[in-house]
Amino acid sequence: MCGAMLLVTLATAAQNNKLQVSGELRPRILLDNGYKTPAPKGESTPIYTTQRTRVNLLFRNDKFDTYISFQDVRLWGNDNNSNRSGVYGNTESLSIHQAWVKLNLTKSLSLKTGRQSFSYDDQRILSARNWNDYQVTYDALLAEYKTDKHRFHLGLSYNAENKTNLLYPTAQFKTLDFLHYQYQKDKLTLSAIGVLTGNTHTDTTKQVYYRGTYGFNGNYSTSTTSFRLSTYYQHNFNKIGGNVSAFCISAYAEQTLNDKLSLGAGIDYLSGNDEASTLSTNNRFDILYGRRHSWYGYMDYFSTTPDQGLQDLMTKLTYKPTGNIDIQMHGHYFKLAADKYDRSNPNQKLKNNLGQELDFIIKWKFYSMAELELGYSFYNTTTTLEKLKNVYGKSLKTPQFCYIMLTIKPSL
Repeated sequence: MCGAMLLVTLATAAQNNKLQVSGELRPRILLDNGYKTPAPKGESTPIYTTQRTRVNLLFRNDKFDTYISFQDVRLWGNDNNSNRSGVYGNTESLSIHQAWVKLNLTKSLSLKTGRQSFSYDDQRILSARNWNDYQVTYDALLAEYKTDKHRFHLGLSYNAENKTNLLYPTAQFKTLDFLHYQYQKDKLTLSAIGVLTGNTHTDTTKQVYYRGTYGFNGNYSTSTTSFRLSTYYQHNFNKIGGNVSAFCISAYAEQTLNDKLSLGAGIDYLSGNDEASTLSTNNRFDILYGRRHSWYGYMDYFSTTPDQGLQDLMTKLTYKPTGNIDIQMHGHYFKLAADKYDRSNPNQKLKNNLGQELDFIIKWKFYSMAELELGYSFYNTTTTLEKLKNVYGKSLKTPQFCYIMLTIKPSL
């Protein structure tokens, strides 16, 4: 009798406590013939392999969840611990990707603290940025409240380089805080976000300048049609670092043509600074930690938005011959959003045409835990783009970029 009661108790405990072990192995071969910027003729074409390896542990019960993700990111051959007889590794490649605990205070309310990833709405300003081998994570506190139709998230963070020094690198956020609300019903999803960011004015001063970014996202989807509209506005709270007034508007629609083919089209507009303007206000929209790679072309020519802003007119064609193969073709036509002038002739305004990019992607999910992805991109440059990238006057290669990426995610 006692043995039976013990077995029941152990079985109940096992049901309430669950441990999941998972991993990721992602090697990627890349051929760079003008990735991010046009390459001069005569230069060699780099071919290299990167690899991301992760081991993840997730423990769950009724009261709390904990998650730890160990990560190793390396470039094949770039090891600092080796000799002629073998390779022993890179002492700086291993890190903690995520480490957090989530307290389930009530059925609707939870509190999550530690290193974690954030990804919201169209991922315009907060995204995990998966193309980046390291991805983006935050040391933060996240409060979550949800019901059937509503969801509120409050995120808070404050960073320090060491225990005593208040100085902090200006390129990194001293603080990043946000409030996000989402309403979902049937085919409609509406959301709003407000983000407060603070950066030190310089690397050697303690003064922090704060900016606010506010956004609205609307999504409407049916079995054959989807439409998304997002708008953002950005401004400064104090005068340190100068005045800021910038905005971003994005619209995208997609239609399923048949059971295998769909077509989408959209436009992005990110405001920028007119070089002829005498105003001191900064009109360049900063996309913060938002997605770059899949929004503005796979060649990442505009992973940093030009000072004159950016316009992107895009089309996306998707073909699915089978359930496990996805073929995509993306076309981009890039333009500056504000006027730029020639450095050698300040009175001559440059054309705003930045060129066109074509991306071709094939994804083959040949196993439930494994996917193979191939990509090829081509860029048609213009004089304005070459002057923007400081390569004008050089004999340039035709910008091309291709990659092969294998992703395996075992889980137990």
